[in-house]
Amino acid sequence: MGNGFTIIDILRRASSIFPENKVIYGKNYITYRKLFQEVSRIATSMNKMGISNGTVIAVADYNSKEFMELLFASSMTGSVIYPVNIKLPWNMAMETVKESGSEYVFASEEFLNAGMGKSFEADHVISISNNDNYIKFKDLLNSDIHREERTGGNDNYSILFTSGTTGKPKEVLYTNEKAVNGGLSILYQLGLFKTPASLNYRDKILSLIPFYHIWSWGSAFHAAYLGTDYIMTGKYNAEKVLNEIKKNKVTWINAVPTMVYDLIAHDKENILSGIKMLIGGSPINSGLAKALNARNIKFSTIYGGTDMLATSISLGKAGDETLRSVTYPVPMVDATVRDGEGKIVDNGNIGELWVKAPWLPGKYLNHSDGNEYENGWFKTGDVASMASDGGIKILDRVKDVIKSGGEWIPTSIIESIISEYPGIEIAAATGIEDEKWGEKPVAWLKVTETINIQDLREFMELKASKGHINKWWIPVEFIIIEEMPLTSTGKIDKAALRKIK
Repeated sequence: MGNGFTIIDILRRASSIFPENKVIYGKNYITYRKLFQEVSRIATSMNKMGISNGTVIAVADYNSKEFMELLFASSMTGSVIYPVNIKLPWNMAMETVKESGSEYVFASEEFLNAGMGKSFEADHVISISNNDNYIKFKDLLNSDIHREERTGGNDNYSILFTSGTTGKPKEVLYTNEKAVNGGLSILYQLGLFKTPASLNYRDKILSLIPFYHIWSWGSAFHAAYLGTDYIMTGKYNAEKVLNEIKKNKVTWINAVPTMVYDLIAHDKENILSGIKMLIGGSPINSGLAKALNARNIKFSTIYGGTDMLATSISLGKAGDETLRSVTYPVPMVDATVRDGEGKIVDNGNIGELWVKAPWLPGKYLNHSDGNEYENGWFKTGDVASMASDGGIKILDRVKDVIKSGGEWIPTSIIESIISEYPGIEIAAATGIEDEKWGEKPVAWLKVTETINIQDLREFMELKASKGHINKWWIPVEFIIIEEMPLTSTGKIDKAALRKIK
């Protein structure tokens, strides 16, 4: 069974200490007291259906009240929840459901219609949208209050899959205790140390990160732990999000940079002014940082991944340049930068980031071909440098870094410089084969107005003359595209870009 705090313990505590605080969804809300009662009834119904300790359940939905209830009910029953990455190609998503070992599926109408329900026996499919062809989720509330078996910290809690940007998605398994500790480490960094996106019990949280992405970075757990109001908006829509922020007086959100660009573009009333944002998933370039500062948006950056959870968050004061590019390990994380032989490099030198934390899963399930986890360390696959004060600067993915003439060119720095040029909304840099140098950089641009490529090139040459970048880092070609391809987690899909050129 194991000891330790569990996910359901977080909600149980909230129901007694913060009973009248709310989870808000659309025009409706539910208090933490009522939410715990509903979760207890759902857990009882799940037990009656055959869902108990170790049973894997898949959930396919946008962030919703029902999804949130299942995040807690799975812990109460001891079952293992798999939040399906609904942004994956559908065949790939169904492969992950099969690989996860899911025996039951909870899905909203959109995903039942896509064929998810057909892969399971009818009595193993629960419709969140109350489809008459399946068991209705609302009927799970008809049970008496559940007197649950005690779930332990060492009991498995959730299966997560990587986004699949480097190949087939890989799965990792987290226990209750690892999920709790990984989630609380974010709160410790945001609540105890100086950072613009500070988070405490006075805040109102609206999360834009889907539950399939590390349980929305643990935001539902953070809200219950702090007793703050928690607002959900379902499928992302910028206008709807801005309206909910205004209506509910939201003070804190989390998002990926592409969402932030979109929100700023739609924010005609300056609703975002003064709000706190935790931004992650990909680097924040200097252009976006300037736009955030100009609107008095207080932001911090977070670094992590499905296979390591959150490992570092920026520290400092609003307006600091380092906020967008440097993060510091959260409590209980150790980090080093190493060369290709696994030796720690001197501060300031470039290498691969290795991290160690008590919540690391330790291995991928059903994949024995990798060596990412070694002696308690996780090899992140990210190119980074370490400062003398312990700050980490993520420069690129190992797979994305451009290798030219035996030297590495970090694409994040090129992208950040380009983003400063007027009229450029999003920039991405990739490598193109070159007979002499191996690779040379090219840039992909999504623009908001017509730009002169020669003027942009001269702008980059000026930056090089001032020492901001090396001259040979300037892209040999600038390519304007209609839309920037994105991965299922909202990052720029550089593999798709490389296929174009």
